[in-house]
Amino acid sequence: MTRQVIKLGSSSIASHDGLALDVIAGLVNQIATAQRAGHEIILVTSGAARLGRRLLAFEGPTAGAAPALRALVDSVRASVGAAAAAGTGEYGRLIEDLQETLRRYTEPAAVAQAAEFALPAAVGQPALMALYRQLAAAVGVEVCQILVSRSDLSSARAMTDLGQLLIGAVGRGLLPIVNGNDATDPLSALDNDQVAVAVSVAAEASRLLFLTDVRAAYRDASLRDRITRLTPEQARAVRVITSGSGRGGMGSKLDAAARAACCGVECVIGSAREPDVVSRSLNPRARLGTAVRPAGAQLDPSRRWIGGMAYSAGSVYVNREAEMSLRTGSTLFLSGVKRVDGDFPAGSVVEIVDVRHPERLLGRGSVALPSSVLRLLRALSPQQAGCVISVLLRLRYAGQARPGGEPGLTVAAARPSAAALVDPATYRDCRELQAGESRASQEAYAQLAALSADRIAELGDSLLLAQPGLCATFLLDGGFLHGDVPADAAARRAVRGIHAVHRESLVVFPAGSSPLRPSSSA
Repeated sequence: MTRQVIKLGSSSIASHDGLALDVIAGLVNQIATAQRAGHEIILVTSGAARLGRRLLAFEGPTAGAAPALRALVDSVRASVGAAAAAGTGEYGRLIEDLQETLRRYTEPAAVAQAAEFALPAAVGQPALMALYRQLAAAVGVEVCQILVSRSDLSSARAMTDLGQLLIGAVGRGLLPIVNGNDATDPLSALDNDQVAVAVSVAAEASRLLFLTDVRAAYRDASLRDRITRLTPEQARAVRVITSGSGRGGMGSKLDAAARAACCGVECVIGSAREPDVVSRSLNPRARLGTAVRPAGAQLDPSRRWIGGMAYSAGSVYVNREAEMSLRTGSTLFLSGVKRVDGDFPAGSVVEIVDVRHPERLLGRGSVALPSSVLRLLRALSPQQAGCVISVLLRLRYAGQARPGGEPGLTVAAARPSAAALVDPATYRDCRELQAGESRASQEAYAQLAALSADRIAELGDSLLLAQPGLCATFLLDGGFLHGDVPADAAARRAVRGIHAVHRESLVVFPAGSSPLRPSSSA
């Protein structure tokens, strides 16, 4: 018995009439056959928004008005053109308003607005489920619907509950149909490829089948040189030349397959129109599409949310020394972080990647610092990080001295300028950063010197929220006002103990093979 997740993309079920009913019906029939053979199937489907747009535009009570509407638009456009050619006169404002209205029919929006995607998804979702229910009932299968939002992927409890629900459903012979909730997450980066990975890990599936509009990943744009097998590293290294018509595309599928494989789930990318694609995907010996081999065993339950289910908000790139430290059970310190991609708050789940070979996904974890602060402190030694924190807190809080010469933290009207507060001739912490041998130290000083008042407030408050104990040590000591990093043992321990990623959250994937030359894919 195999528990398999099938991800059906919009590109694989699209047709000029909306949805390819023959493809969907054939797939449901194949799933029913697989269930009768003892396999457990979970379907992750796209297509709700596509179907909803079709229903809103061409079907229902207003469908017959479409030709008349087009004729009206053409007539108004002709009238506006004639009036503009004759001179606007007193009708100038009216003509401009009409022209602006007509542009809405002819010019595509640069960025889709939430309602333009959410409403079709909300209309199409029940229609799509009704279609699946009718097709499944014809072959003796009962379905259940599950919508997954980005907030679900951000909750370990929600995803654990989802896994139990899916396992219970397939255990009773049901076909769970899962979809990303585009009605509530219309413009999020979440796509159903990522949902399929999360579902596979949550439901403890052994295989994940991505069905798309091409038979496999290819090394050339002519679609002749098929890639049969890949490691997770090789899958992430593939350069995508073209992609399908769905939201994700081949690049998204390869990245998703690589992450699933790192979590112990074998993945196959194939065509939804391939004969007997479901039964062949369940046969380990069948040569079908592009297979991405698992890098190791399935993750332990305690590691599944971080490792495979949680939404990834960005990437942290580390050096070789940091990787070796992680593999021995250590944490990720600032000195090993060489690059940060994405904008995320503290506590977000990020991917940990080899800075020299970005195709190598080393692991995942929950960051202890927001991306803005992490970029400022990356690649610094503990002493250098202490200097940066000292300068940042001085920029944020330093004011005039209180009466009697006692330094204070109140913001005064005549407070020193930002330029004066980062003067290396006055402050030792600035001298250490500016004169530091590492490039990261000098870059950190340059960033501090260029900060605007708003950015200072943002970074200072973010640091205080993420590391309240550390900031309290500096604030109580008061030495940062004079350019001195606290030197007592507690302060040194606090600075040395700054983690880029929380130790208890780290999931380190098995070491893969040496990175290979990236292939090209269509």
